[in-house]
Amino acid sequence: MNLKLLRETIHMILIQQKRPVVPGAGIIVVRKFNNKWKVLGLKKGDVYDIPKGGIDPGESELHTALRETNEEAGLANLKFTWGTEALTLDHLQMYIAETVQDPVILKNPHSGIYEHHAAEWFSWDDIAGKVYPYLRPAIIWAR
Repeated sequence: MNLKLLRETIHMILIQQKRPVVPGAGIIVVRKFNNKWKVLGLKKGDVYDIPKGGIDPGESELHTALRETNEEAGLANLKFTWGTEALTLDHLQMYIAETVQDPVILKNPHSGIYEHHAAEWFSWDDIAGKVYPYLRPAIIWAR
């Protein structure tokens, strides 16, 4: 990680500490293309996100991550090749799973709006520079 990305990450972590914390969970989704792992990024404005969202009452972190990944990217065929141990990232529980599916951007089932505008597969280095800075530690962990 270069110095600029490190500074941005630290800055975003400090900003996040001042916001109300809503517990959530998500999955860093990977897929092999020509023997190389690619990471799913969901376009949101000028930045990319990963499938994640808030935990509903009575829902486990893993169930939340699975539900959000299905709701936001249309992915249900997920394999937890590296297990289901999560990374705790501030208020988020982050998992890593692989898929063979193509993502599909769907409307939020509750609000009826699109939360993301596109889905793309990125190299590890590329996604680290495109996601919200507070998510970069999760990308590094998953790699």
